[in-house]
Amino acid sequence: MLEYFPGDIYLQILKWLPLNFILQCRIVCKSWNSLVTSNDFISVHHNLTKSIIENGNQTLLIRYFDRTRKLEQYIIGKDDETFGLNFSNIDFQYASTSAYFRVVGYCDGVFCLSDDLFDSMSKVILWNPSIRKSIRVMVPNNEQSLTQRTVLGFGVCPRTHDPKVVRIMYAHNFSMPHKLQDAPLIDVFSLSSGGWRQPLGGNHNSTLHKMIRLTWSQVCYNGVIHWVACDWQHDAMLRCLIISFDLVHEVFDEMPLPDVLTHHDVSSLSISTRKGYLVMLEYDMERGKECCGVWAMKEYGVARSWEKLYVVHLPGMLRKTIGFRGNGDMVVALKNHELVTVECTWNIRSLDVYANIRSFFLGSYMESLILISQMDRQMYLVNGDDDDDTCEEYRDKKEGGHV
Repeated sequence: MLEYFPGDIYLQILKWLPLNFILQCRIVCKSWNSLVTSNDFISVHHNLTKSIIENGNQTLLIRYFDRTRKLEQYIIGKDDETFGLNFSNIDFQYASTSAYFRVVGYCDGVFCLSDDLFDSMSKVILWNPSIRKSIRVMVPNNEQSLTQRTVLGFGVCPRTHDPKVVRIMYAHNFSMPHKLQDAPLIDVFSLSSGGWRQPLGGNHNSTLHKMIRLTWSQVCYNGVIHWVACDWQHDAMLRCLIISFDLVHEVFDEMPLPDVLTHHDVSSLSISTRKGYLVMLEYDMERGKECCGVWAMKEYGVARSWEKLYVVHLPGMLRKTIGFRGNGDMVVALKNHELVTVECTWNIRSLDVYANIRSFFLGSYMESLILISQMDRQMYLVNGDDDDDTCEEYRDKKEGGHV
């Protein structure tokens, strides 16, 4: 009887089901499995979920490293008046070679995690916690030396829902630590291709030819990855700016910062989002005067639209701003390793979470079907330099059902 109903009717009905029911629909019949794993359904489900979140029904996700239990923890809690009172744990089964993974980025419900101990990275993990699906992506070995530095970026293409990892590797001049010796090497991994390649926009991009250093501070916003960066000027001055990477066309561009931030110490800047706007965080960490200023780009891409919203003064306490709640409240890590919210009334409320400060991450939790059609598997290098031990480890885990 199912065949008498058009496929688009099923699509409109299934998209309203809870995610666990949608996953169960895959085993009803082959046609439903094909529908649920199709790009059309993934897109419809994504748009519906995103609209629900934008209408105020948001859940926040926190990652941290529990120093007492020596565990990397992922917890979620409703972003309402009860936030901080009741968190639920998300099962995370991977173990880092160091204490915890670096969160490269989190976009459309998918994490990109890098295991880059001492700046040497061999793999990244793409993980969708809502459907408990993950894959490991082997990073090409370009004989990285101590004079080379690598920065990654992550986002999901808004047009195809294809997760992409961007790798930028450049030579490091220790006599001029911000200045590039050569143009950086750029690779892009896309899940659809299953391998690393040059960006569609080409590897010879004038924006990055004069690029001196990208920092790890980044955010994916409007289908574009944004990094905080700095540029070496002809007058020997450093210019701070934002470097962006369009995930659809795979081209780099630059965005100016407010004039007052242009010649800032780049290590005192970070990038985030707040209430639908791209924001820059400006730190002053002078002992006893610790504070963080928040700048918002009111009109995306328009330099003159930067506006300084406020400054949070937490002398002797502030260590790092982790992110923002939906109502604009700031989530901050204090020097005593405590995670707190700073409300718009300047009231400080503890979230009763204590952890390694660098391990904190805050994002908007989103249920997503991205990765649903992927087998849990190892992604190998396109040059065929697979590691036999790694392949054997993968086969063992797959047979045991742990991948």
